[in-house]
Amino acid sequence: MNSSKFHNYPSVIHYYQRIREDVWSITQETWPHATIKGISRSTALLADSWKTLQGEGYRRSRAIWDWEPEFKSYQTKPKRFEMSIWSGSELCGLTYGSLSKNGSKVRMNLIEATPVRPSPLGEAVFPILSFGATVYADLVGADEIWLLDPVSGAIDYYKNQGYMAPERYCGKRIGMKKR
Repeated sequence: MNSSKFHNYPSVIHYYQRIREDVWSITQETWPHATIKGISRSTALLADSWKTLQGEGYRRSRAIWDWEPEFKSYQTKPKRFEMSIWSGSELCGLTYGSLSKNGSKVRMNLIEATPVRPSPLGEAVFPILSFGATVYADLVGADEIWLLDPVSGAIDYYKNQGYMAPERYCGKRIGMKKR
């Protein structure tokens, strides 16, 4: 990011919002059977309601975080990467991520897919999110995409989706870098 093109903080906010909107539009064109949006407070609350779904027809494992507090936190980050995926009126998946301080890496920090089985989009949720992160990286000039804190049971799946074996990300967290 060339800081000389920004005259004030609202310019930064506007610039990254336009990038996110471009990401959603490009992803929507590539995946027309899904609806691609950002994350609103109501989207976060809907994702939090997944924790209450139990019984046959629902995946048991759920995210350990709550989306609504994350929504509040990520709204303060102008360079955030965010995306929600819908099939009709049904939320199918979402992610929050961010751009590294030097702008060279896009991180998908939080990812969750609907626990409804079968999912309305099948196994397309993660490929769509990963595609969106790739578009975001291209638009901001980042050269690496990372999936942070991968669920151990999904590591082989992520590898099959083009991510390398888990390794330390910046010496702190575990991540998987996209090939």
